[in-house]
Amino acid sequence: MRVQKADEVLELGAWMGRKQAFASLAGGCSAADAECLRQMRDHKRYRALGLTWKEFCQQKVGITRQWADQVIRRLEEFGPQYFRLAQATGISAEEYRRIAGALVERGGEKCLPHAGELIPITAEDNPRLVAAVEELKRQAKAAGGTCKDEDLDLAIDRAERLLSAAVNEIRRLEGMPLDAEQQKQLSARVAAQVRRLSVVQVLTLTMR
Repeated sequence: MRVQKADEVLELGAWMGRKQAFASLAGGCSAADAECLRQMRDHKRYRALGLTWKEFCQQKVGITRQWADQVIRRLEEFGPQYFRLAQATGISAEEYRRIAGALVERGGEKCLPHAGELIPITAEDNPRLVAAVEELKRQAKAAGGTCKDEDLDLAIDRAERLLSAAVNEIRRLEGMPLDAEQQKQLSARVAAQVRRLSVVQVLTLTMR
C-alpha cells in the first residue's frame, strides 16, 4: 500500500512539474493535459497528497475545480481533436460546437474541409486550419447562427481564468515575509477591488 501511494505521489509530482503553467488552459491545454487531468480526478490520485479534488485543483494546478471539470467535460464531449484545434486557432467550445458537424474523418483522424481539401488538425497546418475555421464560422452565422452565445462563453472563460490567476497571486504574496505596512497595503488593495463588485452582483454570480 505504501509503495502504491509513493508511486502516486511521484506521478503527481512529475505531472505538476511538467505543467506549472496549467492556469493558462484556454488555448494552451493539450489533449494529453486534459486526459491527465481526467485520470487524476477519476482515479482520485490527488488523495495521495491528502487533498480533496477542489484543493488539488486550487493548490497544485492553479485553477478552480469548476474550470478543471469543464476541461474534462470538453474532452468527453468533443474528443482530443478539440484541444488540438483550440491550440491551433483559439476556437472556443461554443464555436467548435457550431462547426463540429462539418468535420470529416479520414484515416481515423478528424479533418476540416476547406477550399476543396481536407485539412488534418495538426500544428503543421495551423494557417490553413485558421482559414478553415473562419470560413466555417461564417457559414454557420449565415445559416442563422449568432455570436452572442459564443461571446458569452469566451467572456466567462476569460473572467474565470483572470479570477483564478488573481487569487493565486494573492496567495503567493501572503506567503512572503511582508511587514505590517505591506500587509496593510495588500489588504487595502484587495478590498478596493472587491468593493468594485456590488453586493447584488456578487450574490447573483454566486447563485447561478
